[in-house]
Amino acid sequence: MSENTLNLILQRLYKMEHGQTQHFGQIDQRFGQIDQRFERIEREQTRLRTDLLDQMERVLNGMQLVRDDVTVAMAYGARADSATDATAAIQRSLQSQVGQLRTRVERLEGKHGGAG
Repeated sequence: MSENTLNLILQRLYKMEHGQTQHFGQIDQRFGQIDQRFERIEREQTRLRTDLLDQMERVLNGMQLVRDDVTVAMAYGARADSATDATAAIQRSLQSQVGQLRTRVERLEGKHGGAG
């Protein structure tokens, strides 16, 4: 093998090695960019999860407030029903008493020859 051929082989080997080094450098740079993107995605995913949990908590708290309001309204409705029933019972009792008084007045008028 001549010295010229040997130099040519060495030059080509050097170029290949230099090209591979550049290529590996580019690959490392791309991997670094990909790692940064994954880290950003992970941060955004964590932020999104936190935001969703906060929103869900607010919705659940709102639903609990509505549930409490409905419970209170139902209790007031039951009390109103009881009051209505009690008022109706009082009215029936008063009607009965008035009827009894009317009957007595009519009897008294009949015994004494009528009023007039």
